[in-house]
Amino acid sequence: MDAPALLRLLMPERARFVRLAARRVAEADAEDVVQRALLRASGRAALLDDPSRARAWFYRILRRAIADHLRDRIHDPMKHRAAADLETLEQAPRAVPVDATCACTERFVSELRPGYAEVIRRVDVEGEEPRAVASALGISSANVHVRLHRARRLLRGEVMRRCGVSSYHACLDCECDLVRRCSDRAELCI
Repeated sequence: MDAPALLRLLMPERARFVRLAARRVAEADAEDVVQRALLRASGRAALLDDPSRARAWFYRILRRAIADHLRDRIHDPMKHRAAADLETLEQAPRAVPVDATCACTERFVSELRPGYAEVIRRVDVEGEEPRAVASALGISSANVHVRLHRARRLLRGEVMRRCGVSSYHACLDCECDLVRRCSDRAELCI
């Protein structure tokens, strides 16, 4: 199949593809993700033998494009912010300290293993030094760092799984049911 024929098959479904992408990425990015997926598909159109499978074939490409987009946002979160958004963020007064945690994160911390939850609360939330936490808990400093690393990794995974955003995104980008609690607070998730 050639690229123009493939695009003629896929373009009537474009709005559906954008809605699907918007469930996983920020609405402003959904159109870009679909466009990148369409470009990939048109470049590989010759690989599609059966035109009746075009939509299913494209959905696989779109899912990969969404995953690539989310991976890029984790590694370089500011890359996808518009310059105007950055200026607005830099100029806006902060009502809440940057190191405050959002309601989503606080809930997920309470669901971690008790040893992990205590270490992450004491170090990341309360600002205690890891050595002091190790001394208070009667464990080695290395153990505190290991627990902290594992707790942060699990916490990032939970925020990503439940909220659909990484810990590097603003809490307001979160689409989970807890966003109502966070929506009036302009802070970053852990």
